[in-house]
Amino acid sequence: MLLLLIPALVGCADSSSDEERILAQIEAMTEAIEAGHVRDFMRPVAEDFIAARGGMDRNGLRALVMRERLARQSIRVRRINTEVSLSGSDRASASFNALATAGSGLLPDEGRLWRIETGWRRDDGDWMLISAAWEPVTAR
Repeated sequence: MLLLLIPALVGCADSSSDEERILAQIEAMTEAIEAGHVRDFMRPVAEDFIAARGGMDRNGLRALVMRERLARQSIRVRRINTEVSLSGSDRASASFNALATAGSGLLPDEGRLWRIETGWRRDDGDWMLISAAWEPVTAR
């Protein structure tokens, strides 16, 4: 009987849902930008990535992230209201608000709330970021 359970247990070892995998990618990207690891931030960004505004490609995104990291001693990001929506078996979108702060001391010198919309595609079992759009959230 125990031998019959082993394949079932092994099959459940990586049972995280697609939503959880996408959230894990977003969390890893957040941690990477806070740590200043641009290469790690870019790891889940697809080669054919495109930003909705300005037609920024993958190389443009890398340059933007590097510029922002070099311009600030520290960056902190707090995600709020993250929602993941699957479209079939190989496409998804994730949207969230992100409070980004930066500074050199204990308290941030600057900060802004952003609304971020992302598109994801499953490539060889991995969820890759294929598009993004962001805009500042303004007070009403």
